[in-house]
Amino acid sequence: MRKTILAFTAAVLGTSFLGNGAVSAATLAEQHHWTPVFTTLPARNVFLRSPIRQKAFGTTIPFYTSTVKSPLNNTTYTYDIVGANPTTGSSTTVTYVPLAIRVHFSNGAVLDPSQPGCGDTVSVENRFFGSPLFNPVSLVSNGVNVGTTQIIDGFQRAEFWKYANGTNYHVLLSASGAPKLIDVTAPSGSTAVAGVCSGSNHDIGEIDINAYDSLIRSIAGQYATPTQLPIILSYNVFQTQSGQCCILGYHSAYGVSGGTQTYSVGAYNDAGIFSAPIEDIHAWTHEIGEWANDPFVQAFNRDNSTPSWGHVGQVSTCQSNLEVGDPLTGTPFLVSYNGFTYHPQELAFFSWFYRTASTGTGGKFSFEGTFASAQGRCR
Repeated sequence: MRKTILAFTAAVLGTSFLGNGAVSAATLAEQHHWTPVFTTLPARNVFLRSPIRQKAFGTTIPFYTSTVKSPLNNTTYTYDIVGANPTTGSSTTVTYVPLAIRVHFSNGAVLDPSQPGCGDTVSVENRFFGSPLFNPVSLVSNGVNVGTTQIIDGFQRAEFWKYANGTNYHVLLSASGAPKLIDVTAPSGSTAVAGVCSGSNHDIGEIDINAYDSLIRSIAGQYATPTQLPIILSYNVFQTQSGQCCILGYHSAYGVSGGTQTYSVGAYNDAGIFSAPIEDIHAWTHEIGEWANDPFVQAFNRDNSTPSWGHVGQVSTCQSNLEVGDPLTGTPFLVSYNGFTYHPQELAFFSWFYRTASTGTGGKFSFEGTFASAQGRCR
């Protein structure tokens, strides 16, 4: 399902340069008419077998199924979320497969995550896999300490704090092994243009989303199993659709023999590309958070639908899915870890979508309290 997007408008500041000859953020985005956005791809070739059976036979990720009745329209919705039901207080660990792709473009540009990003001295790979997405850090949500844990787990605990408080409820990610670097050639028609730092090793890669997804699924199928989450890191690689840039991430699922493979895609990108403060792990927070809350994307005839919501974040009309990142695209919070300041994205709580009383920290409806109340009826 494509998402309706609301452009982040960059002010026209004229031509200006950063200290090392880099083009300024707003100028770069304005020059190329880039709009940062996230999307989903419909689940493909997913057999409509019982997901409970798949879970029991170990042919997909661990998840739970439940229902919620929205007071907005008195409709009962069925949803699947990764991990155990928060009311059980149980902990779940999902294995992720750490992969990094070094992408070679026809103009000679090589976007290599084994090298430092713009203005950094540490490789993108080490910054990413060494980030709080995969390592514990003290997290506070709406004034509540939700624990020393990974960012997505901290979010899951925060959005269900009514049940998680004082329990061992967690949704943790554990690496299958050391990251593996894979060389790939950008699909035909891909381009690479100058980034915010000089040198083609800091270019912005643009690849058609369908061609890129074919590449991603091929790699995932080679290295990951349906019980695992393939994490395929790229550097400054964005997707295009109908020639328009920039899709910064998406998630989906597809059928394999006897099971369902889920996956998320995100770009680790340099600061200063967009007027919105989207950089480093921002896109990946968005997409792993959405994978955790909407893992199957319309599979099993249960699409984690919600009452209509919209006119916020990247969404300019109304949509009806449990996409916890979309309402707050471009809204970061800061986490310092190992001497580096990361920019994860704030995410919306479950209760915000279904208009139920908040189960989240501080009675709020998003991790940092941007949403103090649930949205009304979307029109």
